Amino acid sequence: MYIVEKIIKLYKKFKSERQTYSPPENQDTLQLEDILTCKHNFMPIDSTGEILACSKCGYVVNKKRLKKR
Repeated sequence: MYIVEKIIKLYKKFKSERQTYSPPENQDTLQLEDILTCKHNFMPIDSTGEILACSKCGYVVNKKRLKKR
């Protein structure tokens, strides 16, 4: 019984190693918008309104930091 369990564990280990994730190749050419050049449009992402995120690029800031600018 011990040998059978070891063989099953080895089989599962080798089977899981074969299923590796590879990112799609066609998305490498897409250029992401830079945080510095984005014209931010901040909107609240929580019910308190303390944390804001840009609707265009996803940049996250605190409301206090935004008021300093």
